[in-house]
Amino acid sequence: MESYKTITNLQEYVNQIKAQGGRILLAEKTARVRAYQGAIGEKVISWSVDSKGNPVLEKEAEVGIDKETGNPEWVVTKIDENGQDVIDSNGNKNQWIIEDSKFQKKYEQDLEHLGVFKPIGGVQQFIQLTSAIHIIQWGEEWNIDEGGFVNITNKDDMYVISARDFEDTYREV
Repeated sequence: MESYKTITNLQEYVNQIKAQGGRILLAEKTARVRAYQGAIGEKVISWSVDSKGNPVLEKEAEVGIDKETGNPEWVVTKIDENGQDVIDSNGNKNQWIIEDSKFQKKYEQDLEHLGVFKPIGGVQQFIQLTSAIHIIQWGEEWNIDEGGFVNITNKDDMYVISARDFEDTYREV
């Protein structure tokens, strides 16, 4: 199992990576998702894998109310090109919770497939992690292995994504 470096300020950590010559990647989201507005208190565990294929619990969360819209958060599951849920080698769904306001900015309904959404938003900026990190920030916690990425497009909406998830979600431009 990887050794995780605890990070309490993601922006500061990103600045350190940049100062050490970290390369910024430009990529566009291509992966479609199946999504629904969750039930308040519904629990979702987000999983990834480390460099050896071992399961990594990225985040445990419960559906809440989006403070900006007053609507329930969305439960999102990545799907493959055939519309099937993406399941990792350990049998875990690629699933997470996202605030309603963010979901509305990042996805639009696929008019040909009920419950399926397409990404919107165009080209985004990422920087690759130089170590496995445990983030404690904004009242939440995540684990991301070395080689994962931080989306740095908007400093007020930064998020992390594992290398595996980046590869099957984004296309470098």
